[in-house]
Amino acid sequence: MDIFSIILWPIKWVIELILVAFHSFWDFLGLDPDAGLTWVLSIVGLVLVVRAALIPVFVRQIKSQRRMLEVAPQLKKIQDKYKGKKDQFSREAMSRETMDLYKRTGTNPLSSCLPLLLQMPIFFGLFSVLNDAQHDKPGVGPMTQELANSFANSEFLGAPLKSTF
Repeated sequence: MDIFSIILWPIKWVIELILVAFHSFWDFLGLDPDAGLTWVLSIVGLVLVVRAALIPVFVRQIKSQRRMLEVAPQLKKIQDKYKGKKDQFSREAMSRETMDLYKRTGTNPLSSCLPLLLQMPIFFGLFSVLNDAQHDKPGVGPMTQELANSFANSEFLGAPLKSTF
């Protein structure tokens, strides 16, 4: 097992749990458990839950990007002030002024990238769960071989569900 699989294991487990829970819900309501419609509705529910869970991270990323845009003119002034100066003292002064600007305004150039790094494993896990299911592979948790078979062999609007991925 590689490091990527170790990191994704708990994420995939939770994603499978949500997918299987939605599938069980639709089955409980009377939809055919092997029908493509049941799986499509389960995937839609899963995606809605994942996106809702990521809203705080997304909002934080947007706010950080806006703050960086507000600081951009001041940052440009600092860069223009030291344009063409290659000596060590000028570089240190420019760096110091830039850090002071970030501190005064409460911005951080990396803060708009960090939320993206948090979202990436979740999206990789989501893709991995759906990809494994379409290839008739059981998951790491609640996605059993029987459910994977059901997913892989289901049809939606006359087309195999797995051909849509």
